[in-house]
Amino acid sequence: MADVLKLVVTTPVGLALEAEAHSVRAQSVKGELGILPGHLPLLAALRCGLVWWRMRFDTRVACMGPGFLEVEPDRVNVLSDLFALPDEIDVDETKKELAAANEALMAFGERHEGPAYEELQRDIDWAQAKLDCVAAAEKLV
Repeated sequence: MADVLKLVVTTPVGLALEAEAHSVRAQSVKGELGILPGHLPLLAALRCGLVWWRMRFDTRVACMGPGFLEVEPDRVNVLSDLFALPDEIDVDETKKELAAANEALMAFGERHEGPAYEELQRDIDWAQAKLDCVAAAEKLV
């Protein structure tokens, strides 16, 4: 059994991250997953949120959009449309995006359904994930 996982994150524009890790945490649609080397094969749907990976005493964090996570005993593959590392995130711009999306959500009133609503909710979740990522990274320093 391997004692290290290879974490690979791929987006539509290509490889976003490739790292070695002793553990990986990600947020699935059913809750948070923790993965260690030797994990049984698994396929999970992911929601917007944080992905954490640890190598010895070094913990890193990034944010990702909805997607899929495939686990093998020595590898974790993440497929997502959106991915960002903390140093790539403009906090002021993200706060503006979140405010604009929340304002647009108010226009839906009581009707919370349909593709336009789902896309808007994804935009809100993505903006919040980016802000959470920056906050989490600041705590790691």
